[in-house]
Amino acid sequence: MWLFNSSIGRKVVMSVTGIALILFLTFHCCMNIVALFSGEAYNTICELLGANWYAVLATMGLAFLAVVTEPQGTW
Repeated sequence: MWLFNSSIGRKVVMSVTGIALILFLTFHCCMNIVALFSGEAYNTICELLGANWYAVLATMGLAFLAVVTEPQGTW
């Protein structure tokens, strides 16, 4: 597949992974800020994330992107 064999394709995959990680960190930072102001609101957010399939899917997608962008030759 050209995404993994060409240097441009690897850069595209790495940039998508970087954007996903930034969004992940931003979301979790906002969740922790909410916890400072309201424990009840934090618990509500946690319940919503645990009950929704797209949060689990996004976590698996982020893990996949992190594995795919592992530099070659590090194993």
